Amino acid sequence: MSSGEFEFIQTLANFANKHPQSLGLQDDGAIISCGDRKLVVVKDLVQAGVHALDHDTDIDIVRKAIRVNLSDLAAMGARPEFLLLAICFNEIPNSKLLAAAIESECKEFNVALIGGDTVMGKGPTTVCITAIGYLAGPAILRSGAMVGDDIWVSGALGDAALGLRLLQSNENSSEFLTLNAVEKSYLSSRYRWPEPRIALGEALGGIATAMIDISDGLKADASHISKSSNIAMKIDVNLLPKSAAFRKWADKTTELGMEYSVLFGGDDYELLFTANCTDREEIMSISARTGCSITRIGQVKPGKYMKFFREGTEVKLSDVGFTHF
Repeated sequence: MSSGEFEFIQTLANFANKHPQSLGLQDDGAIISCGDRKLVVVKDLVQAGVHALDHDTDIDIVRKAIRVNLSDLAAMGARPEFLLLAICFNEIPNSKLLAAAIESECKEFNVALIGGDTVMGKGPTTVCITAIGYLAGPAILRSGAMVGDDIWVSGALGDAALGLRLLQSNENSSEFLTLNAVEKSYLSSRYRWPEPRIALGEALGGIATAMIDISDGLKADASHISKSSNIAMKIDVNLLPKSAAFRKWADKTTELGMEYSVLFGGDDYELLFTANCTDREEIMSISARTGCSITRIGQVKPGKYMKFFREGTEVKLSDVGFTHF
């Protein structure tokens, strides 16, 4: 019988634990000492039909791959520096346009492309990136949350999952008739080209006690912090931040439970973190300095559970969240 994704990763961690740089494969990347500096190294891949739409262009797929890897660096408090880019093409690309798009991404996020590989394959276009960053302060791991800490999240949740739903729907679907062109474009871009919270992640060094970026859904990724830190998490669903476009859509939908399935659908790449309650004022100052909204959504409790509440009543949720197998 085959195991699930996280069981497979745990099997790998059983021997990877021999090397402390691996962090037990529990975090978004590895930490390697290089002289008097510490490097964070991450690797993620993006594949058409899995992490992107079947009809998305090579440019769409490469842009998303770059950004999700930079998000992993941000989740550990690292400043991105270098990229290695490997692409398995499904068909011959428009080389000039693709190269220009890669150069544009590197300039936008101030990273250098230092190597990689390209091949022509028989399957869907797949992009695999190794991203390397430096730690200016202490690394932020998933294992540092402590009882009494606040739970915070950046930006807004649910936009990427709703953007995917929009992209997969009929262009004139009645479900989205209340949204204007700008709102639809916003939601679509949140799925296709997430914004890595680099400045925020770096600024939280020494403040956040634990952190992760939300790729597989709030419930799934919060559970990683809960497990790594051996703590419980109590989250108020009324406090979960939502964009104006999401709220406008949710006000009109008649589909019960859709709000929750979208909120926990993943691909938002917002930062979920814990911090001592005495640091609330500093965290709001960081929010203002980085231009990224941050919302306090709950508190760390003793135990090993994770519970969601609305107005004091526990909300029962199924085990939602994306896994690859």
